[in-house]
Amino acid sequence: MRVSLGGHAPRKSRRISLTPLADLVFILLVFFILETSFIDFRQLDFRLPENKTEGESVADYVELQLFESGRVWIDGSTLEVAGLGGYFRALNTDAETLVILKAEDTVSLQVLVGAMDQLDSAEMNKVLVQRLEQ
Repeated sequence: MRVSLGGHAPRKSRRISLTPLADLVFILLVFFILETSFIDFRQLDFRLPENKTEGESVADYVELQLFESGRVWIDGSTLEVAGLGGYFRALNTDAETLVILKAEDTVSLQVLVGAMDQLDSAEMNKVLVQRLEQ
């Protein structure tokens, strides 16, 4: 007969189970997915400013009319917005010439910004955006 004087039973090795931890991570993942609000992209509502008459007159200016279809009317001819920069480069217009860009109310912001980018590429620094009176 063997008697243990230490009074302790032999130790078993203990292993921590990772199953509850995986369950907890999965539950947290599902919770955050369900609680996340996704961005709802909408079209930006852009209104052109009202035309205001100013007391001073501008002697050297070019007037453009921008339509919803992306067409630009300038000096009796029409062209696409993409050709606007080339038009001003071909004219060799002074960079300080005022460009009055009159746009319809229904022109999208993308078309308007595209026209302004084309003017910027032609180094037309002074651009005034106005509402096209019908």
